[in-house]
Amino acid sequence: MIEQTLKVYNNGNAEFEALLNEDLSQRSVKENSIVKGKIEKIEEKFITIDVKGKSSGMIDKTELSREELDNLKVGGELEVYIERVENKVGDIVLSVEKARRAKSWKKIEDAFAKKEKVSGVVKNSVKGGFIVEIFGIFTFCPSSQLSDRPIKNTSEFFNKPLEFYIIKIDNVRMNVISSRRAILEEVKNQNKDEVISKFKVNDIVEGKVKAITSYGLFVSIENLDCLLHSSEVSYLKISNLNDMFSVGDSVKVQILEIDQEAKRISLSIKSMLPDPFVTIQEKYTVGSDYDVKITKLSDFGAFAELDEGIVGLIHSSEIKHMQKNVNPKSVFKIGEVIKVRLKEVDTEKRKISFSYKDTQPNPMNDFLEKYPVGSIVDAKVVNKKDFGLFLNTGDSEIDIFVHYKQISFNETSKDLDDYTKGQSVQLKIIDIKDEKVNGSIRALKKDPFNFFDDKKVKDIISIRVAEVLDNAIKVNVGEDRYSTTIKKGDIALEKADQRPNRFAPGDTLDAMISELDLTARKVKLSIKDLEKHQQAEAVEKYGSTASGSSLADILGTALKKKDQE
Repeated sequence: MIEQTLKVYNNGNAEFEALLNEDLSQRSVKENSIVKGKIEKIEEKFITIDVKGKSSGMIDKTELSREELDNLKVGGELEVYIERVENKVGDIVLSVEKARRAKSWKKIEDAFAKKEKVSGVVKNSVKGGFIVEIFGIFTFCPSSQLSDRPIKNTSEFFNKPLEFYIIKIDNVRMNVISSRRAILEEVKNQNKDEVISKFKVNDIVEGKVKAITSYGLFVSIENLDCLLHSSEVSYLKISNLNDMFSVGDSVKVQILEIDQEAKRISLSIKSMLPDPFVTIQEKYTVGSDYDVKITKLSDFGAFAELDEGIVGLIHSSEIKHMQKNVNPKSVFKIGEVIKVRLKEVDTEKRKISFSYKDTQPNPMNDFLEKYPVGSIVDAKVVNKKDFGLFLNTGDSEIDIFVHYKQISFNETSKDLDDYTKGQSVQLKIIDIKDEKVNGSIRALKKDPFNFFDDKKVKDIISIRVAEVLDNAIKVNVGEDRYSTTIKKGDIALEKADQRPNRFAPGDTLDAMISELDLTARKVKLSIKDLEKHQQAEAVEKYGSTASGSSLADILGTALKKKDQE
């Protein structure tokens, strides 16, 4: 028939040519295309579809839903996808499922191109994100794109319609990436515009502290997060904003700047207040007492408001007498009004310091009235450390400290072993430094160093060996046995005799005082200097060193002469 038609065509039958072209266009089909086919037959497992191709094709009933199957009838139409025009046996290969998918993919492409919102349902979670079904196509939504806030409970997003944007597609791999966050941010920006339109620069508004950072506060104003920079909080220098604010606090602020393009509002607190350092020194006097209101408590002190916008610090060391590190929370309450002394105003560093303890009675005054410096008191050991003893008289909260060097004139920490907690001790109050009372036990004992009160350098004294060391000997001096050390180099004049093991504990010797400082309680004894002195005397009395005679020769001759006489 086609050959005959062509023959007619070649003879110039234009009318028949037009009819032929119309018939061919109606009957021609292309692979990977969607067409409407006519239902020819409905069987138990298959449905025969005529798509005006070379032959009819069949589709499996499993590709259709129960509702679709119930509505099928011979002669009706069904949209199908042409996979192949002709298979091995000459049949056309059709698919309803692929037709649906192809149509859905076209919708995905259109939504991506037009940047349209689409409805999707979160089906399940996978590594790095979630699977979202859109138009029957499974898309991937990264975890960061499902919400504009940290997700605590993912189940709240599952199996319910949500709006998404298609933000990326891959036609080759048929991959789709979707985003819900893009829509949320779009809505936020719309809300930002609405909020920003309500305000103007210099307006005073109230907001809530949403977050605290090292550089400032984020204050929420009608759900719009606005920045209150740390430099705009106060005229005073604030080292840590957490010491003054907590998340959830209500704050009154002034709008400093509105950035329409970035949709941001900058805030200020200090712009509403006069600069306190301009008039503070005219209005307030350092050293005077004032009522202040506690506004914030921290580990190192309490912040107190002297006047509106004028906040100073009561350091923990300025809360109680005799205590350096006091926990402010154990003394003050937020909102409490107390009396403090203005201690310092630093206009350069913009710092104000208060003292609470200076307005309170000092227990030290009562203690000194009862136990002035120089008093001898009876006290009990309440604590013992490696460096000394703490004792208390029992009628005061103030402890007396005795350093281990003030226990005896030996000045050794071993003396602490002679004392136990609860032991009664008599001591002398020797001084008060940095609000600490210092005492001495040895001040009530006889000082063995007094032996040297009437002595001077080059005096010769008797000593007793107490201990022989590797490079020295320890000796005792006087009736009270003042202990000192003679080093190896001072034991003898001759190097061969400079051996500590020449001596034994208990030996009595003579030595010369070579150095003496009564104020610093320092003395140096030397047997070597004594021998030098004796040699010089012998030479002067019995001969000249020019003769080459040794000290032994000179002394030997002198003794022999004396015996003869």
